[in-house]
Order: sequence, then C-alpha cells, then structure tokens
Amino acid sequence: MTTGTAGASLVVLAKDAHAAKTRLQLPREEARQLALRLAASTVRAGLAAETVGAVLVVTSDPDIARDARGVGAEVVAEPHPLGMNRAAALGRRRALEARPDAPVAVVVADLPELQPTDLDAVVREFATSGSPLYVTDRQGTGTTFLVHGPERCPGFGFGRHSAAMHHRLGYQRAASGPPSLRRDLDTAEDLAALSVPGVLVPS
Repeated sequence: MTTGTAGASLVVLAKDAHAAKTRLQLPREEARQLALRLAASTVRAGLAAETVGAVLVVTSDPDIARDARGVGAEVVAEPHPLGMNRAAALGRRRALEARPDAPVAVVVADLPELQPTDLDAVVREFATSGSPLYVTDRQGTGTTFLVHGPERCPGFGFGRHSAAMHHRLGYQRAASGPPSLRRDLDTAEDLAALSVPGVLVPS
C-alpha cells in the first residue's frame, strides 16, 4: 500500500454479514461466515495494492469492523445499514476528510478472487485518463468498482442495472476490466462459476 498523500483512498462497501449472501442458497451461518471471509479478503487486497494509499471499510458489522481495524484499515461505521449508495457517499466524505487531494475508489466486498494488481490496473488507467471509471461484473450489468477524482464525483448508482446507471452519471467503462474485479459473488450461479471451485478466499 502506498503511504502518505499518494495513492487512491479505497472505500470498501461491506454489508452486515448477517444479511449478506442470502441469494447463494447456503445455510444462514455458512453464508455469514462466507461474507466475513469475503470482506476480509477484499480489505487485504486493497491494503496490498501499490496504488492505494488508504483503505476505509464502511460497515455496520462489528466482526467485519474488528478484522479491518486489526489489519490497518480505517472503519467508517454505519449507524444502521444505509444501502450501498448512501454507504458509498459516507465513505467518500470520510476519505476526503482524511486525504482531500487523493482520488477515491469504491469497491464491493464480495470479490472472492480479487488481486491487488487488478486494483492497480484500473487506478493507473484512471490516473492516465483522468476520467471517472467503472468496472462491470461478469454479466456486464452490475458494478463492482468505481474510481473518480477528489474534485469530481459523478454520483453513485448501485442497484439494479448499475452499470448503465453509472455510465449515464458520467463514468467511463474501464478498458482494462481485470478479471478478478469482475467476478462478484451474488448468486448460486456466481458461486458455481468461480475459476477455482471450492477456493473462495485466501486463508
């Protein structure tokens, strides 16, 4: 992770693990443990990325918050689950308070194969182009990652058909589109499509 004022501030959107991953058709406790592992893996990938200067985790889950603090991320506590768009706005505000000159990136916390180098690829593309960028999920309809400058935020449009919404808001689709940033884990079909079945996150 880049230190000082260099590098992007990465905002991780981590839902309460009690309510996350319900569409995976897993037993409740198994789904909760998976959500905790996914969030932990995403935070660690952010901390390991060369182009990231700080990682902020927006969550209302105390277990996710405890783990994030333990590895050096900042926790932005939700008073209650806010939904992804309000959580992203909250994380952006805190990121700019702490590092007002740094770009802000936002990533969902359910990317089981996320690689730091893939985060770096999109942040570097943004640094070159200067245009706000978004990365779609593997279906091309959802959004897994956004990055924009400190002075210009087009807004947040997570939810149904969020890729089209972010495009309308003024983001450009990232040309790099790294594979691990596109493989989110929302449904049983996503679970079956993992490139390494049964291996969800690093130990």
